[in-house]
Amino acid sequence: MKTISQKQFATWLGVILLVVGLWGLFNGSMLMWFQVNSTHSWVHIISGILGLLAGLTAAGAYAGTFNKVFGIVYLLVAILGFVGVTAIVDLLMLNTADNWLHLVIGVVTAWVGFKA
Repeated sequence: MKTISQKQFATWLGVILLVVGLWGLFNGSMLMWFQVNSTHSWVHIISGILGLLAGLTAAGAYAGTFNKVFGIVYLLVAILGFVGVTAIVDLLMLNTADNWLHLVIGVVTAWVGFKA
């Protein structure tokens, strides 16, 4: 079984976040069960661009750093969302589905970043 590299993971995550961010920006406030607003969409777009840059650069170290930092940040966003920190919840228009998704993304991305 072939494992995915830091660079491949960062690239794929970047593509997914960029697509989701653009979709949210142009298609309103709901993406299936997930609430979004323009700030939330822009966070996805910027995160996606950073992921693509991390994954497509020649040096693999940047991808590992991206995965570690991104994983930690998404874990923090999930925790703040679950706790109900109003400033974050209102800024990003978070709901419970967002919190669970951010938790899963944070755990997986941090695991990929720190496993190497």
